[in-house]
Amino acid sequence: MVKYKCGAVIKDVPKGSEKWYKMAGWKKLETTKKKEEKDNESDSKEITTS
Repeated sequence: MVKYKCGAVIKDVPKGSEKWYKMAGWKKLETTKKKEEKDNESDSKEITTS
C-alpha cells in the first residue's frame, strides 16, 4: 500500500490503483523511514562515543 494525499485527506492506495489517483490529482507521500533510520544511526553513534 502507498499513501496518497489530496488536501487534508490521506488514503492508503493499492499499487494497482496508483495511476487513477495520479490522474485525479492526488499527490504521493514520501515514506519517512529514511529519516527515522538516519536518526537511529546518529543516536547509536552518540552512545558508542560516550
